[in-house]
Amino acid sequence: MKSVYDAVVIGSGFGGAITACRLAQAGRSVCVLERGKRWAKQDFPRTLAQMSHAFWNHQDFGILDYRVFRNIDVIQASGVGGGSLVYFNVHRRAHKEIFERPNWPRAIKRDTLDPFYDRAKEMLEARPLSAPAGLSIPARTRALMDGARALGLEPELVDICVYTGPDRQNPFSGISQQACVYCGNCMLGCHLHAKNTLDLNYLAVAEKNGAEILPLHEARVIEQNSDPANSYKVGFRRFDPASADSFEPGSVVGRMVVVSAGALGSTELLMRSRFTLPRISSRLGERFSGNGDMLIPATVDMPIEIDAARGPSITAGVDCSTANNRIYIEDLGIPDPFFWYLQAAMPVPARLRALWKVLKEYISRAIGRGTKGPLVVEFQRLFDGRLIRSLPYLGMGTDGADGKMRLIDDNLDLVWHRRGSRKMFAEMEAAIRSLSEAAKGRYQASPLWNWPLRKLLTAHPLGGVAMSDTPDVGVVSEFGAVWNYPNLYVADGSTIPTALAINPSATISALAERTAQHLLSA
Repeated sequence: MKSVYDAVVIGSGFGGAITACRLAQAGRSVCVLERGKRWAKQDFPRTLAQMSHAFWNHQDFGILDYRVFRNIDVIQASGVGGGSLVYFNVHRRAHKEIFERPNWPRAIKRDTLDPFYDRAKEMLEARPLSAPAGLSIPARTRALMDGARALGLEPELVDICVYTGPDRQNPFSGISQQACVYCGNCMLGCHLHAKNTLDLNYLAVAEKNGAEILPLHEARVIEQNSDPANSYKVGFRRFDPASADSFEPGSVVGRMVVVSAGALGSTELLMRSRFTLPRISSRLGERFSGNGDMLIPATVDMPIEIDAARGPSITAGVDCSTANNRIYIEDLGIPDPFFWYLQAAMPVPARLRALWKVLKEYISRAIGRGTKGPLVVEFQRLFDGRLIRSLPYLGMGTDGADGKMRLIDDNLDLVWHRRGSRKMFAEMEAAIRSLSEAAKGRYQASPLWNWPLRKLLTAHPLGGVAMSDTPDVGVVSEFGAVWNYPNLYVADGSTIPTALAINPSATISALAERTAQHLLSA
């Protein structure tokens, strides 16, 4: 590590990877601070023991970071590649109508972003699912599309960043890639490099052009620095993976600093830096949105087996927007370890009856009683649970984007209330009920949404460092420049001032490409 860089980038998710790549390609010296570790494809958690260490803390440095707040939970990633390591691969543009909302800077429109959407799509190789050789479109995909068509809707295969062709060397990094095998482990990291994560493209290109990526370096504070002029010193702590909860403090200077630690991380870092950056906007922490996410509502008791864990985690979607809200529903697969847990955690009467039948049959066979014939116990009955015939969904919509973040004892807290988004979620549930009826199944609410919890889980936190035309209504400009602080930028989902009602990675990428172009022309 050098003491001074042209640019210090904090975080290696979509915003950080893209800005680091473009700056390095232009010959700038770049340092990327990433709090998580670098994951090799053989390191991703699969076994029960590995799953016990899969969640982020300062002992395990896991790939998943799960945060619990009063009315909403947030799941995010940790590692070189950020959210791309565990996201569900969808790369879809937000609807034009979203950018007409008054919270956006006047210059940010869909037409403005389309060239940058194009640039990111090419780099991430996003396209609709084409079944790999020997495989067909998953039953989950067909079930969603058939149900939507039965309602007169027009479903679509969504663009996903998943490779399904013959074995190859990735064109941007040269790293070996194999085709997707429908293992369904997108959320836990891809052991085949079939998903086009950022370490296979943007970050690899950045490193080829001289960027230094420093894993296990967690930025803690940013302060102005006088030498060079208008530069910033970033204080960090470097974790020692061999010694639990051990770290070494340090700092690095950037002539430019790009904060890309995500909606929660960037907001927390800037809040912690308020004493050293006292002129930062008072709007810091406002306009948090869960992107209207509702995870794991489902159609249950379907007449066919779905096997929802099979295939890329999201493959298809349908626009269920109303006159009041934009709403988009996608099929959802989660890794088998989570389905096994849910299966075991559901002591429903039908499952208990199946267990009892198998036990009676086993005991009868074991003591030599029962019908004559082969001593075969129908163990498959144990798997006749609701989950096999269930189609989970991810719903996204235009929530109120009215949450607020704050620091309490140096820890981030999130205040979010359901009331500002209640009507939208009611319309979303109505849409999923209709899809469930069309699929000849029954609607089941998300487990967290059931009484008495009435909580949501979001994988798409947005806002907190909202962009704006003036500092009295937001924290950064249309290019992510922090008001009142030259050469300090933010490029990630924290700058998005509204719900997108669609998976946000494409929009975060487009905004980051636009910010990077601005940085190179300034």
